[in-house]
Amino acid sequence: MRLGRDYLAEIAPEKSVDFRERFLKKIVSRIGKLGGWLTLFKCGQEHIGFSLFMIDRHERPGWGFIMEFYIIPRQRKKGFGRKCCALVNEILGNQGVETVWLASDSKAEGFWRSCGFRETSEFERDQKIMIATLSPKKSD
Repeated sequence: MRLGRDYLAEIAPEKSVDFRERFLKKIVSRIGKLGGWLTLFKCGQEHIGFSLFMIDRHERPGWGFIMEFYIIPRQRKKGFGRKCCALVNEILGNQGVETVWLASDSKAEGFWRSCGFRETSEFERDQKIMIATLSPKKSD
């Protein structure tokens, strides 16, 4: 919850603390019902971020969808974000997902490109839709 509070304070500082708290609790309570994953990232004994992701069943059925992704500011630009993104993609790939999508604000587009995502011409609420094609799993 602490990471979620920090994340929402960073991305939605104009929203009240009460609004952000309700939003966070709603997201956490819904992830299980959506059939998704909430993954915490840890380095040593410190939680450094999280991702909330799922297999899309509505907008792009069968695609992976990264709903939220956060690395704490002091651990950014150290490669942790790319490693964590690779883990998310691995989990989704192990579920048979071939393509992953997300909505990115302009500040994060460079990061997502470094993770193999590319821009599309689509937008969702002023954010660019970006997609990545996962490498096929090697058969034994």
